[in-house]
Amino acid sequence: MRIALKVLFLLIITVSCKNNSTKEETNNINEQHKILKGNSYKNTEANDLNEKGVDLSITGNYYEAQIAFKKSLKIEPDNPTTLSNLGLNNFMLYEYDNAIKYYQEAYKISDSTYHMAAINLGLTYYYKKDFIKGIEITTYVINNTTDTSILSTAYTHRALNFIGNNNCDKAKTDLEHIKSNYRGMQNVAYNIIDLNNKLNACIELNP
Repeated sequence: MRIALKVLFLLIITVSCKNNSTKEETNNINEQHKILKGNSYKNTEANDLNEKGVDLSITGNYYEAQIAFKKSLKIEPDNPTTLSNLGLNNFMLYEYDNAIKYYQEAYKISDSTYHMAAINLGLTYYYKKDFIKGIEITTYVINNTTDTSILSTAYTHRALNFIGNNNCDKAKTDLEHIKSNYRGMQNVAYNIIDLNNKLNACIELNP
């Protein structure tokens, strides 16, 4: 069994400019990829194809990456890493319904323990304006993990969905929690500024 496999981890830095930028600007500048280790593939070829898909995604070659991920999935159809990567791949191509399908499958296969898929699902619900589902899935993650990296992103994605649903007070509570507990983590300073701006707009619209 081969260990140390690549998974793309979408962070909140995608949020602030996505709606105001061209697809090329967003893909090249605003997404963040994080390589995580520790997931396992039973088949070496499936692992290699997943890593090829990750490398292609990092360079913005999303359609080519999708082919590699799907080939990997044919070999190991129940691998949550590949399913989650396909979800992110579809998200970056603005194919939100397909992204949701792959994220949900990854989470189902993992018995709701593959929280990276869930927090990315929460962000996808935000862009789909399905804010209640976004709040539900991120709340589940918050209540079921102690991983600080996952938690910081889950709180950020939940705050976004609260803002989208005009729950400004609850978004403010999450933002204060992020400031108190995750300020020194990667991208969190940016996330705080972004959420502050969105929260101020939420308050202005809902005095």
